[in-house]
Amino acid sequence: MVDHGFAFDGPHWRFGDSPLQGLYFRPGVYQSVRGLDDFQPWLDRIVHFPEAVVDQALKQIPPAWVAGDEDSLNQLCESLLGRRKRVVDLIQACRHGRAALFPGGIASAVS
Repeated sequence: MVDHGFAFDGPHWRFGDSPLQGLYFRPGVYQSVRGLDDFQPWLDRIVHFPEAVVDQALKQIPPAWVAGDEDSLNQLCESLLGRRKRVVDLIQACRHGRAALFPGGIASAVS
């Protein structure tokens, strides 16, 4: 998951709350999507991701890496944890943001 710092807007420790952010730039990869089940098992893993894992990861970051940015990092983590439950809605919102992103449709429910 190395992205050279761009997942969180480089040094700004934030991300836009847009369902289109993070989509692969070649929409052809989404042509076979027929429903939310096509995103499994990753969708359930994201939605049910344990908060304890994030807390443990934060404790392992060397303090020098975030010196002066602790509050921003904590706010980012809180945003990410809150966003877990919205992933299904964000995937569905992608259909409206980019024409024909999921030409096969997206209609399944997720647990």
